Formats: sequence, C-alpha cells, structure tokens
Amino acid sequence: MIPIKLEIQGLYSYQEKQTIDFTQLTAAGLFGIFGQVGSGKSSVLEAILLALYGNTERLSNRGERNSMVNLQSSVLSISLEFNAGKNNQNTYKASYQAKRDPKNFDNIKPAEHIFYHLSNGSWVPTEQKGEELVGMKMEHFRQTVIIPQGKFRDFIEQKPKERADMMKELFGLEKFDLADKTKRLMSQIRERKIQLETLLGGLEEYTEEFLTENLEQQKQLALKKEEQTKELTSKEAALQKANIIKEKAEQLAGLKNELASLEKKEGHYQQQRKILDQYQKALVHFKPLLDQIKEKEFDLEKYEVSVTDCERFKTSYEKSVEVLELKYQKLYEDYGKKGEKEARIRDLQQVKEFNKLLEQKLPLRQKYLQLEKETSSYQEKADNLSKKIQEMELQLEKMDVPEMEWVSQLENTYRELKQNIVQLEKLEGFQRQLENEKQAIDQNRKEILEGLNSKNDSLEAVIENENARLEKLEKERENLLQQKGLLSYTRVLEEGEPCPLCGSKDHPAPLHPDFDEDFLSKNHTELQATKNQLDKIRQAQTTLEKKQIQWETIHTRVTESQRETDLLAKRNRELIVPLEEKNLDSISQLAAHLDACKRVLKEEKALQMDLKKLRGEMQSSQREAEKDLAAFHETQKKLDTLTTRIEAKQNEVHYSDLLDKYKGVEESKIDTDIHKVKQYIEDLEVALPRAQDALKAERQKQATNLANLDNFKKQLKSSQENHQKLVSQLKTNLDTHGFENKEIVIQLLEKELDVDQIANEIKAFDRQKDLTLAEIQKLESQEAVKNFQPETFNALEQEYFSQKTILDKTKEALSLLQNKILEIKNKLAEKEQQQKELRKVENRENNLKELNRLFSGSGFVKFVSNIYLKELVQTANLRFMKLTKNNLSLDIDEGNIFWVTDHLNGGRKRLLKTLSGGQTFQASLCLALALAEKVKSLNRAEQSFFFLDEGFGALDKNALRIVFNTLKSLRHENRIVGIISHVEELQQEIEVYAQVELDGEKGSKIAYSF
Repeated sequence: MIPIKLEIQGLYSYQEKQTIDFTQLTAAGLFGIFGQVGSGKSSVLEAILLALYGNTERLSNRGERNSMVNLQSSVLSISLEFNAGKNNQNTYKASYQAKRDPKNFDNIKPAEHIFYHLSNGSWVPTEQKGEELVGMKMEHFRQTVIIPQGKFRDFIEQKPKERADMMKELFGLEKFDLADKTKRLMSQIRERKIQLETLLGGLEEYTEEFLTENLEQQKQLALKKEEQTKELTSKEAALQKANIIKEKAEQLAGLKNELASLEKKEGHYQQQRKILDQYQKALVHFKPLLDQIKEKEFDLEKYEVSVTDCERFKTSYEKSVEVLELKYQKLYEDYGKKGEKEARIRDLQQVKEFNKLLEQKLPLRQKYLQLEKETSSYQEKADNLSKKIQEMELQLEKMDVPEMEWVSQLENTYRELKQNIVQLEKLEGFQRQLENEKQAIDQNRKEILEGLNSKNDSLEAVIENENARLEKLEKERENLLQQKGLLSYTRVLEEGEPCPLCGSKDHPAPLHPDFDEDFLSKNHTELQATKNQLDKIRQAQTTLEKKQIQWETIHTRVTESQRETDLLAKRNRELIVPLEEKNLDSISQLAAHLDACKRVLKEEKALQMDLKKLRGEMQSSQREAEKDLAAFHETQKKLDTLTTRIEAKQNEVHYSDLLDKYKGVEESKIDTDIHKVKQYIEDLEVALPRAQDALKAERQKQATNLANLDNFKKQLKSSQENHQKLVSQLKTNLDTHGFENKEIVIQLLEKELDVDQIANEIKAFDRQKDLTLAEIQKLESQEAVKNFQPETFNALEQEYFSQKTILDKTKEALSLLQNKILEIKNKLAEKEQQQKELRKVENRENNLKELNRLFSGSGFVKFVSNIYLKELVQTANLRFMKLTKNNLSLDIDEGNIFWVTDHLNGGRKRLLKTLSGGQTFQASLCLALALAEKVKSLNRAEQSFFFLDEGFGALDKNALRIVFNTLKSLRHENRIVGIISHVEELQQEIEVYAQVELDGEKGSKIAYSF
C-alpha cells in the first residue's frame, strides 16, 4: 500500500479540512512529518487507520468515538487515496465520515465507511474492504507498514507463540496445517480398503481350478454340438426335398380351382366378342362417312354467307382506288429530284471533314519539329553512360572479394568465441566466489570446533562423552538426594531399636548425621553446566551438519562449473583449429580479418549498387530515346497520312461552289444547312411510300375480294355435289352391313368403346385358360406330385424340428457356459487388480499414518513459521550487521526467541532484550524493514511503504546519532519510509517533509518543505 493523498477534517486537533499530498513526499524515498508535541502528527497515522479499517488503537468504537471529533466540528471526515494490489497497480479511495447528532452534542452517529476503485478516470464503489484491499489485518498492518507511537518494539517483544501466529496469518501458513487433510485422506483410504476387502471376499469362489473345470465342460459340449449338427443337416436335406413336392401338389390343386373359375366366365366373354364385332364395323364403315356428311353441311352454310359479303364490297373498293392513284402520282414527281439534293449533302459532309483535317495538321506539324530536335540529344548521353559502366566493371574485376559463406562462417565463429570467452570469465569469477565460500565454511567449522574447546574432530564422540558424564552426575545427584532423605531416619536410630525403614535392630554403618549441602549444590552446578554444554554441542552439531550440506552443495557446483569451463575451452580450441591455415590463431586476428572481409564486401556492394544504378539510368535513357524515336516516326507517318487525306478529301467534293462557299466555315453552320435538306428528303421519303403502300393495299383488297367471290361460288357448287354423293354412299352401306337406319349406327358409335382394351381382355382370358390346362397336365405327369400324402410330410417335418430343438438347447448350454467362462476370467482379472490395489492402499495407509504422526498438533505449521522467521532474521541481518559494523547479528532459536550473537566476545549469544536503546532501535528497525520487505514480495510490489511514529526524545546523543545513520542508509534503497518526530536534529537530516503546526483558533495546519 502506498498513500497518494489524505484529507482530514474534524479529527482531534484538525478543525478545518487539511490535505496531505504524499506524491512528492513518497517520491523522495525518505520523508518526515514534523511538529511540536501535541500538534497532531500522530493523528495522521490514526486517520489512515480509520480510513482503511474504521478503527484506531487509541480509542474504541463504543463509547469513546465522540472524543475523536474536534469540539469545534460537527463532522469527522477522512478521505484516503492509495495504491494497492499486485505491484500496487490499482488505485482506491477510502471515505470515512461520522457526524454529531444535532440534538445531542455528545452523541456521534454511526460512521459511513465506503471504498472506491478508480476505473477509466471515475471512482466506482466497491464491496471490498480495507483488509482485503491491503491484504493484511489491522494489527499486522500496524507492525509492518504503519507503526504507531510506542509500538515500534512490539514485534521483538511479542511472545514466541504470538510471533508464530502472526507469521501464520500474515503469510498464509495455515496451508501447511495438513493434519485435517491427512486425517481425511486416512479416512478415505480406510474406506477404500474396506471396499476392496469386501469385493475380494465376494470373489473367493473364482479360482484357476474353477476355470479349468468349466473349460473341460465346454470341450464336451462342443463335441456333442458337432454330432447333433451333422444329424440335423441330414434331416434338413430330406425335408427340403419333401417340401418341393408339397409345394407342387399345392400348386396343382390351386390350378384346378383356377380352371373351374375360368370356365364360369366363358359366357360373358362370348357376349363381349359379338358387341366388339358390331362396333368395329360401325367404326370402320360408317364413322368416316358420317363425319364427312356433317362437315359438308357446315361448308354449305359457310360458302353461302361468303358469296353474299363479297358482292357487297366490290363497289366500295372501285371508288377508293381511284382517289389513291391521283395522290401517289403527285408525290412521285417530287421524289424524282431527290438524287441531286443527296449529292450536295454528301459534298457538304466532305467539306466538314476537309475543314477538320486542316485543323489537325497544324499541331501535328509543331510536334514533328520538336521530336526531331530531342531525338538527336539522346546519343551523346548514351555514350557517356557506357564509358562509366566499363570503368566500374574493370574496377570490380580487380577487387579480391571473399565468399559470403566464408564470411558468414567467420562471423559465427567469432560470435561464439566471444560469447565463450565472456562465459569463461564469468565461470572463473563464479569459481573464485565458490572457493571463497568453501574457505569461509571451513573456517566457520574450525571456529565452531574451537569454540567447543574440543580436541576431537568427531562431535559424536564428544556428545557421547558428555552424555556419559551427564549420566554419571545424575546418578551421583540421585545418591546424594537419597542420602539427604535418609538423614531424618539416621538421627532417630538407636542401638537395639528396630529401624523405621527395614526393621533391623543392628545398625553397623549408619550415615553421618551432618550432611554436606555443598556436595549437592556442586553436583547441581556441574549437572546444569554439562546440560548447557551438551545443548551447545548439539546446536553446533546441527550447525555443522548444515555447513556440511552447504559445503557439499558448493563443491558440486564447483565441479559442475569446472566441467562447463573445460567444455567451453575445448570448444574454443575446436573453433580455432580450422582457422590456423589462414594464420588466424587468435580472436583478435579473427576480428581484424573479419572486419577487412566486411569492408571489402561493403565496397564491392557499393560498387555493385552504383553499377546497377548506371545501368538502370542507361536502360531508362534507351527506353526514353526509343520511345521518342518511335513517337517521331509515328508523328511523321501521321503528318504524311493527314496530308494525303486532305488532298483526297478535296477531290471528293463534286460541287466546287460548295467548297468555295463553306471552306473554313463553322461546323454548326454547315450542320444546320444539311439538316434542313435532310428533313425535306426525309418527309418526302416517308410520304411517297405511304401513298404507294396505301394504293397497293387498296388494290390488293379489291383483287382479293374479286378472287374470293369467284372462289366461294365454285366451293359452294362443289360442296353441294359432294354432299349428295355422301348421302347416297351411306344408304348403300346400311343395306350392305345389315343396319336398319343410320340412328342405330350413331347410337352404337356414341358408346365410344375401348376396342383395344376389350380385345386384350378376351385374348388374356383365352391365354390364361390355355396356360392353366397345360400346367395341370405337366404336374399330373409327375407321379410323386400326384400321389403326395400330407401325413408323411408332417411326420418328416416333426422329426426335423425335434432334432433342431435338441441342437438349440445344446447351443444355448454351450453359450451360457462360454459366458460363464468369460465371467470367470473377468472376475479373476478383477480379483488380481483389486489385490494389487489393496497392496497399494495398505502401503499408502502406512505412509499416511506416519504423516499424521508428523502433522498432529500443528507441528509442521510451527516448523514452517520458524523457517519464515529465520529468513526474516537473515534479511534483517543484512542491514543490522552493517549498522553495527559486523559486531552484532540477530538469531532466532527453534522456540521463536530472539537472540543476539556478539562477535566481539567470541560469537557468544545473549537475549535481544540485553541490547542498548540505540541498538534495540536498530534491531527493531531492521526487523520491521525486513518484515515489510517480505510483505512487499508477498504482494509482488516493486516498492514498499513504511511509516514510523517514534519521538526519539528519550534517546541520548549517541543513540540519536545511530538513528540518524540508520535513517540515512534508507535513502539508497528502493523503499518509501516516513518518519514522525518532534526532534529538531532529525528534521535537519531529512530534506523533504511536511510540517504540522497547531493554531489556537483554526486547529492543526499542514505546510511543506518544498
């Protein structure tokens, strides 16, 4: 979280609205908020906490909220704009407002707390709250981002459990609490084990012996099926043969029934034959004749009407023909003068063309003279370009240009050699670093062993000796305690009296009544010292084991680095060998030679480009010359053609008076005169054909009418004669074919019988009858068909189906047995698979039991929390050791207790609380900054924000100087640190700050140093 702008009104001493712009403050990296005691500096942090969490540490939400509101204000308003989220890339605004009750001054209404998200330049309300946006609870925020006054040392003074719980909540270490998950997995695996055992219990009957027994039964049934199949095949062949005879016998019976049915229909088809014969006679001999008589009667009526109409039109046509002949004669005389007028129109058209050609000749003549001048200048330019090209080609021939493939190979070799050399240098530096680390580890191991004052390099032997000594001391302590306990009984022993413990009356060697407490105290001191020494040795053993692992890791990395170095050196030799023939046995010679090759190639490329450019210019010049020469010849050709056309056009004008009159005259004037003449000719051409057509049409109508009159008279006479002949022919046919009158024939024809259909039906009946008789005779000629007995066939059929039933039962039994065998095989495979899975489940159950033992009681979470704290201490030491000039370093044990290693006193450890005030401040600051760094990494942010409210007034000059140095060192780090203080010396050390001043009337005011 990084603040952008904070607005405060009505909070404590902030009577009027004040705005703190953090933009320039945070840009400085280290800034301050300074002011006198009580000016309202710490209220800035409380305002941020209120805006984000709606709460502060100083006052509770219930009953004390009214004390926050300025007595001169009716509203408490706080607005905080800040960046948060991943890499602080999102912008948010928190608004907190609380108002006084107008009716009760001391009552503060519930606050309105709203968060906004900046989207597309606008503030959009969001349901997320401060804890979710910042990513941590308020108490953790106060220990990692904003540390209020007096709370700077809270983290190092926390109890170990509270510190571990903070790590768990802050970094989400609850994900390492795997006890419940392990239990759930154990429950699931146990359920699965029970399921598998239950399933295997149901598969006990499925064995290999059971499978072998069923396979033997399958073999016997297969042999039985084969024998029954052969017997069924034999019976099936006999039944098929008998079935063919049966079908033929049934067919014979059916044919006899069909023949009886056909004989019953014989009378009907005899009657149809008679009707069909009469209808065919009427159709052939009478229908055409009756149709002709009817047609002739229609013609007679028609021709009588036509003769009457033609006689009426004859007179009217004679009068109209006379009028049209007079009109046509007049137009024909005018049309005789048309040729002369058309000839003059053609001459006028030629005069127009003549004038146009004269206009075209002038610009064409000018273009001809210009092209003739330009063509002569191209030859000189072509000669100059040709000379330059020959000079460049000769220069290219003299150059020694290397092959591109060779240059590319050299460049690749040089690049790889250069990269390998850089990598070798890095590897050498890395190896030196690793060797230094190995030496440091060896030195550390030596120091640890020297610190134990052990002459034996084996810590196991030392631990064994210390354990033996500890055991001896514990036994000695036990004896001393027993002696001390028996002293009370020793004092009451009297000779001849029974012992209170054993009852003996003899007391040969009683304990001395005066027990020396110094022996017990000395034993206790030695025992405690031995335990401490043993703990120290074990810690040293753990440290040495870690160092050994680090040493082995570094040794492996050194080996790998050396192997990589050897490979790179070998590769460099492989690259140099092929180049030695060219006297290139070093990378500097290779670089020089490569530069020379590139320079020659560059020069050759430049010459090629210049040569290409000159050739292009020459080709372009040739194309332009050829183009202009072609245009010159074309223009000359056009000019000669135009002159010839002008002379020809002048000869085409037959009327010289028109050429004299219209030469040079505008085309529109000539077109007007031509149009007038053409219009007269067009009108004449339209009127004369129309008159001729009208006369011709009228004469045609007159001739047609006369021809029709003559024709209709002839047709009328012919139709009367033909009608009489047809009537006579009809009477003769009636007598010949035995019909009483024509009405009987007409009635018969009106039936419109389908002759073909009836004839086909009669033929089909006859054919069917003949075929049936022939088929009956064919079947009766077969003795087996004629003597067929149904009882014999039924018996044979019964035998076949009985045998088929037996075979089907055998097949069914075989199929059931095959399915059973398949089921047994599947069950055996399933049984094997489940047994295999059961073994896996049992193995996993054992593993989960071990994990459950390890994860129970949140032990793993505590272990991971301790790792996070150790990493935190390592990060803090990077700064703390610099600040203490490598005299002190922080450490934390397995119980999450902070220790300090004093390197000035042989690396001995002491509790963190033993540090001085200034050193405690440095340790607290380093741990707080390290914690903030971890939170920054958790939020994946490039910058972290850290706000410290600490007066520093209780520090002496030396401690204050340490504070100054510590704060100065923060300027060079990529973090934002804010300091709230009233110490003037500190204000002089920080250039960018905000000044808070308390005005008696207007409240706290904000000013800036910039």
